[in-house]
Amino acid sequence: MNRLVLVAAIVIGCLVMVPAQAHERNDGGYYTIVDELGRPVFMTGWKVNVGDQCLTTDNKRYEVTGISGDTAHAKFIGEVNLSAYAPSAPVRNHAFAVHLAPRVASAQGNKVAIYHTHSDESYVPTDGKESILGNGGIFKVGQAFGEALKAQGLQPIISNAKHDPHDNMAYERSRRTVADLLKQQPAAVFDVHRDALPAEGYATKINGQEMTKVQLVVGKYGPTGKQIEDYALKIKAAADQKHPGLIKGIFFAKGGDYNQDLHPRSMLLEVGSHTNSRAEAEKGIALFADAIPAVLGQTGGQPGTPAGATGLGTQQAGPSGASKSIGWIVALLVIGVIAFLFISTGGVKEAGAKLKRFTTTEFANFLGPKIGRKQRRDDRDDEGDDSR
Repeated sequence: MNRLVLVAAIVIGCLVMVPAQAHERNDGGYYTIVDELGRPVFMTGWKVNVGDQCLTTDNKRYEVTGISGDTAHAKFIGEVNLSAYAPSAPVRNHAFAVHLAPRVASAQGNKVAIYHTHSDESYVPTDGKESILGNGGIFKVGQAFGEALKAQGLQPIISNAKHDPHDNMAYERSRRTVADLLKQQPAAVFDVHRDALPAEGYATKINGQEMTKVQLVVGKYGPTGKQIEDYALKIKAAADQKHPGLIKGIFFAKGGDYNQDLHPRSMLLEVGSHTNSRAEAEKGIALFADAIPAVLGQTGGQPGTPAGATGLGTQQAGPSGASKSIGWIVALLVIGVIAFLFISTGGVKEAGAKLKRFTTTEFANFLGPKIGRKQRRDDRDDEGDDSR
C-alpha cells in the first residue's frame, strides 16, 4: 500500500511539474482581448488563459481576468516606458579603449539561428492553403529573414528541419533542432511562425509598402520567463525606433516556455497571418531584421560589409563594456597613485620628485637582483663554452 501511495505521489508530482502549454487554437477561431470598457485592444490566434498578458502596439499592458467564448476580458496594468529598454547610443573611443579595443572580440558574436516549430504554416493568398505538411510557406519567410540579417552584417543559421504534425508535441520535436543549432553558438535564436487572424489584424503600410506586422510571443513559464520578457521589450524598443508600428505587440503566455529556456536570447515571432500574402510577410520580416543588430549590441552593417566588421568591441563601433571597464580601472589606478603621492608629500614638486625616485632608483633596485642573476647565468654559460 505504501509503495502504491509513493508511486501515485511521484506521478502527481511529475504532472505538476509539466507546464500547461498555451498553444495556438486549432478550431479556426481566435481571441479578441477587450479592456474594462469592452474596447478591443489585442487579437491573437493563441489559446488565451486567465493570467496571460499582452502589450499593445502603443505599449499599453493588459492582463486577462476572464474568458467568455472568443472574448478575453482584461484589466489595464499600465503603460510601459520602452525608453528604458532602447539601445543606448554608441560610445566614442577614449584614450585607453583605443588600445584595448582591437583585442576585444564581439561579446555575443554575429550568428543568428532561425527555425520553424510549425513547419506546415502557410499563407492562403500565396500558397493556396494554410497548411502544407513538410513544405510550408513559412520556410520562405524564414529565408527572407536570413537574407535581411545577412545584409545587416549578421550571419544567419537557418534550419529547415520539419516538425510535423502541427500538434502540441511540435515544440518537443523542435527542441532537438534548437539543441543542434546551439552547437554553433548563435547570439540569438528565432522561431518563426505565422498567426491565424483576419488579414486586418496584421496588415500595415510602412514607407509606402504593404506588409505585415510582427508579433512577439514570450513564454512566462519557468525561471527564464522574466529574462525573455525583458529581451522582448528590448526588441520592441529597437524596432519602434527603426520602424514605428511594425511590432503588433507582445503576447505573454503564462503557461508556456516554447524552448525559450534553452537560450537567453530566444524569441518566437508571428509574421502576419494565414490570411495575409507571403510577400507581405517577407517585407515585414525584412524590416524587422533592421532592429536586430542594435539588440545584439552591434551596429547595423550594410550590404557588402564583412560580417562582424562593425561589431561590438571594434574601433568602428566603439569599445565594448569590457574594454571600457578596464580603461576606467587603469585610469582610476593612475589617478589614485597621483593623489596618494600628492597627499603624502604635500606638494606637486615633492610628488614629482618622489615619483622620479621610484621610477629610477626603487624600480631599478626591484629589477636589479633579477638582472644580476640573469647576468651571472650568462657569464657561467660563456665560461662553459670557452672550456669546451
